[in-house]
Amino acid sequence: MKTQPDFGWRLITPLLFITVLNPLNSAMLSTALVPIGQAFPDTKEIGGWLVASLYLTAAVAQPVLGSFADRFGARRVLVWTTLILGLGAIVGMLADSVLTLLLSRILIGFGTSSAFPCTVAIIRRRAAAANAEPPARILGFLAAASSIAVAVGPPVGGIVTEFFGWRAVFTINFPLALIAFFLVFVAVPETSSTVRARGGVDWIGIALFTVSMTAVVFFLMHLPTRLDLLSAFAAILGICLFVWVERTKKQPFVNIALLRTNRPLLLTYANHAAFNFCNYCYFFSMPQWAQTTLGKSLPVSGLLLMPVAVASFVGSLAPTRGRKGCLVEIAGALSLILSSLALLLLTKTVSFAVIFLISFGFGIGFGVLNMSNQQRLLDYAPTDQSGSAAGLLRTAAYLGALLSAPLVGFTMSDATRDRAMATIALLVFPIALVPLCLVILDIARGRHVLTARAAGQQD
Repeated sequence: MKTQPDFGWRLITPLLFITVLNPLNSAMLSTALVPIGQAFPDTKEIGGWLVASLYLTAAVAQPVLGSFADRFGARRVLVWTTLILGLGAIVGMLADSVLTLLLSRILIGFGTSSAFPCTVAIIRRRAAAANAEPPARILGFLAAASSIAVAVGPPVGGIVTEFFGWRAVFTINFPLALIAFFLVFVAVPETSSTVRARGGVDWIGIALFTVSMTAVVFFLMHLPTRLDLLSAFAAILGICLFVWVERTKKQPFVNIALLRTNRPLLLTYANHAAFNFCNYCYFFSMPQWAQTTLGKSLPVSGLLLMPVAVASFVGSLAPTRGRKGCLVEIAGALSLILSSLALLLLTKTVSFAVIFLISFGFGIGFGVLNMSNQQRLLDYAPTDQSGSAAGLLRTAAYLGALLSAPLVGFTMSDATRDRAMATIALLVFPIALVPLCLVILDIARGRHVLTARAAGQQD
């Protein structure tokens, strides 16, 4: 017999708060990249590495911490990682070199990476205990909060950087960590583990994944000036070894066997990586372009992305189940495609109205596709692996963001700045077609019928 699970605001409020910390930190830095580059002029690629370091850390940490939540309990993981977030803020506040800044970003990335997989694990487990489906409104709140955090990050980063200096985008995490620790400790209940701690953590898989992704970033960072064959070889070899090792592990870092047999889940991850690549290309290029090409201030360059917050909030509340949900997904994918093409219109004489419309279009695409992929995750992922599966969804997002970082860094260089947004458009447009193709494939597979039935059962 189904009972209604308890998802009151006492539980949801701390979950929403901790969930926004990772996307907020990933976005706040965008408006601070120019002044940080001016503070460290001898390190030309500092912006790209500061962006990539958090994404690489999050891409590795989210599925690991998700599996820890499945094995040891989500609340315990959240408590420890909020302490690490506070440590990262202190390191950033005292940083006097590029290496200490990178260490700060790594600690911040790790400290905020537990939120989403732990939240999904808590929601999924509480719903399963009541023999019910996770309420769609909760997923909507989570998607909306994440979307808004990504969009609000640049203006928040611009304001704190303008008034307190670029260190503030690191220091601000200390009070946020204290609030998160208090909320988790007081309001988040302990959850029992669904998987016993046997066989240990797949450290070999984690190491191979990290080395492979680092090699990919090195290759992309050097691509504008030279073809780094050593990095390319290391990336290909590392990826091949990673896949081989993960196929032989009983408790792998990435469950290759599950992805091979669960194609809808694999395509969900591909969809998530693709549209996040597009959005992060825009998020990180627009503030820099507005500052350097249009001569706008830090707060103004961040405010140009505010329409993304409004649109992504609206998009994340749209239906994702049944035939209406499929139509909404198609609209979101088309909005992403049209916004990508519209980047070709951005010149020195462009009006703010055009930029706002483009930001609004990216926001609609981000909100709709982010929400629909979270729903797909719950539809396709096994319940006892919900934490690690949710972590992999975020890993897919940060893989897309990770690939965008060096490409944006190159297009924002002095040699290409005048045609930067046209270059971004050419990079983003073909990738923006991927979500639309995958949505159409999902419809052809009949998912709208299955999700409509699930929605009916939930009601």
